[in-house]
Amino acid sequence: MHESVKNDKDKLDIITIDGPAGSGKSTVAKMLSRELDLKYIDTGATYRTLTLLALQNNIKPNDEPSILKLAKKSKIELESNPKDESQYTTVRLNGRDVTDDIRSSKVGAAVSIVSKLSGIRKYLVTLQRELADSGKAVLEGRDTGSVVFPNALLKIYLTAGIEQRVRRRELQNVQKGQKIDAKEIETEISTRDSIDSSRSDSPLTVPQNAVVIDNTNLTILETFEKIRDLYNERIHSKN
Repeated sequence: MHESVKNDKDKLDIITIDGPAGSGKSTVAKMLSRELDLKYIDTGATYRTLTLLALQNNIKPNDEPSILKLAKKSKIELESNPKDESQYTTVRLNGRDVTDDIRSSKVGAAVSIVSKLSGIRKYLVTLQRELADSGKAVLEGRDTGSVVFPNALLKIYLTAGIEQRVRRRELQNVQKGQKIDAKEIETEISTRDSIDSSRSDSPLTVPQNAVVIDNTNLTILETFEKIRDLYNERIHSKN
């Protein structure tokens, strides 16, 4: 199901949106989910959840064997609400709502370390594919088009200038009642960019045959409309 394919008719009706933090992936993906009736999957939430699991159990973020051992005994559930783009995916870890916990600064500081671990990535790619088992979904993250679903019907690489990305993340935090200094946000985003792009396993990269969209000077609505139209064109051509 997940091997490379020869033509569009074999491709899954999936949109993948990869790109750096603050590029608008989550908001646009939720809008697409609602408009196109696709399941929304925030792959980054799965990495944050395993990071939280490690921190809660006093496991170092680079201790892959211990994290994997605990992960295999745990249950991660994602419940998305694409009707409200300002809300995060509801995440449950072993039945407990950890949606706010996985967005803490401590998790944010450690998630790039956890996400570098090859065994963790393989484990979570399997989970992410299972979450999209209907074959009709929009996934956003950092390797959804390059690794998770390389045979997606439409692969997008979304990016924007660092100043715009910091402003967006700052606004996101304000909407959720969190006040974090802009310089701190910029440092976190820049650090994440560096780690994600340089890791040896599944680095943040432009997937093969992806459409690159720099939305520095585009509104979120314009970005959404661009991707929606591309998807509808691909679906029409496929059928």
